[in-house]
Amino acid sequence: MTHPAATVRPRYDGPVRRAWARVRASGYGTALHRWFLSGRAPDELAHMPSARWPGDPQIGNALFQGRFARAGRSATAPNQPPWRLRPSDPAFNRWLSGFGWLNHFAAVGGNAAAGHARRLVRSWIDVHDEWSAEAWAPALLGRRLIVWLTHAGFLLDGADDGFRQAFLASLARQARHLARAADDAAPGPDRLTASVALALAGLSLPRGEAWLAKALDRLGRDLPWQILGDGGYITRDPEDLLNVLRDLIDLRDELAESGRDIPQAIFNAIDRAVPMARALRHGDGGLALFNGGFEGDPTLIDLVLTRSGVKARSLDDGAHIGFQRLGGRRAVAIVDAGIAPPGDLGRHAHLAPLSFEFSAGKERLVVNCGSGRDRLGDWPAVARTTAAHSTLVLDDRNAIETDAVQPSRVEVQRNQDEAGAQWLEMAHDGYRTRFGARHRRRLYLDAEGDDLRGEDSLELDAPERLAGRAVALRFHLHPGVQASLVQGGQVVLLKTASGNGWRFRCAGGELALEESIYLGQIDTIRRTEQIVLRVVIDGEAPTFKWALQRV
Repeated sequence: MTHPAATVRPRYDGPVRRAWARVRASGYGTALHRWFLSGRAPDELAHMPSARWPGDPQIGNALFQGRFARAGRSATAPNQPPWRLRPSDPAFNRWLSGFGWLNHFAAVGGNAAAGHARRLVRSWIDVHDEWSAEAWAPALLGRRLIVWLTHAGFLLDGADDGFRQAFLASLARQARHLARAADDAAPGPDRLTASVALALAGLSLPRGEAWLAKALDRLGRDLPWQILGDGGYITRDPEDLLNVLRDLIDLRDELAESGRDIPQAIFNAIDRAVPMARALRHGDGGLALFNGGFEGDPTLIDLVLTRSGVKARSLDDGAHIGFQRLGGRRAVAIVDAGIAPPGDLGRHAHLAPLSFEFSAGKERLVVNCGSGRDRLGDWPAVARTTAAHSTLVLDDRNAIETDAVQPSRVEVQRNQDEAGAQWLEMAHDGYRTRFGARHRRRLYLDAEGDDLRGEDSLELDAPERLAGRAVALRFHLHPGVQASLVQGGQVVLLKTASGNGWRFRCAGGELALEESIYLGQIDTIRRTEQIVLRVVIDGEAPTFKWALQRV
């Protein structure tokens, strides 16, 4: 298969779009553009959106005390605004200026929390109300507009006239800029965020009808190719899919509350996306770790799926997007059986075709390492590597060597017997160009979910050319799993936090337990272990057979 984006790639993807965006941005800092942004400020909102997603009062209390924490770093600003505390940390500053943390103040509630939130918003306006390339980037500006609009009731209730005027004027200025700059956003989730924000601004601000019409027209064109026929999101990141669902549900519900017609494209996108979002969840309610996404909050994911109103069950065969799900009665395996999209759409994609994760009940056993997105240091690059995933690695090299070199083909055949057992036969040729090698993986899960078996092999065009090359088959374990080698180092016993036991048996390589890292949650990095099978090619193509069975 090839990624569907290869055939529907939008005209605004790639270097031409980026060059044109730079040209446009050169005009945003001019006096003429400042004049354009300085139109009449509204006296009130024409429509007051609702804040529909819960926050965490504990986080809100920490923010109230000036403690801002994200992805392993923090800034403390008890008596000053936080906007310039980490000037050399763009990811942290984007998070601050996106205001996604504002719902935690709303969760605390009360006049003190609302007053402190207003002071932070006003301080941002004082520092950033003139255009800048960083704070006014289309996707970031769009996220901020969505948060400000959906929390406008919380911020404006009890506010003095000075804050009200400054807040409404800034909303209008940012919306005017977004109306011009939305097309500068990278295709995929950035562009969708900008479109949803412009639609909400057009719905909420007086005289915003043209913005609303423009945004809905863009969504009508973008949604059919961004959310594929099986409901998978074009970036192949489960967290992107969830975030897109949240925004579309918000927009759908606000359009309904204002008495507006809801475009059929929004209904269709939500209907398609929900079964795939369910398919990409583990038994603990969190998301599988593929292509830059984090686990997420199971309570929030439940709320998103409930508010969608879509009752359809999870989709096991994501043939378009390239995810497969093997579901037993008590366990689930989720497999990445696709390839990254081209261009900007694949900039966060991981380099690990045929990697998989496995959970039993509410406990994860086999995982991928997770996401390095927005982390400091080498983590973004390390987390993308093939070795950071539960799959086969040849010569300690990535199955996809660069973003420009993709597997030209991933094969998937799905089977099920009368008893309910399911199995997959898959292959990818990511190693073909460099090594003349093809990875073939077979996965079997019985109907109960107590017996997961696999066979991983390399098909080699010229085995003698690869003599002496190392092959490793990796199974990264969740930090909640304790592993121990038994039977002379031939078997691994696994014990979960609840006390359930699993036995890992294998043939075809030397078995070892090695250190690993778990990056599944944005604010923590946890040590864990991995099962590794190793072999050195000696003239024959290697084959590993293995089984993970409940004790």
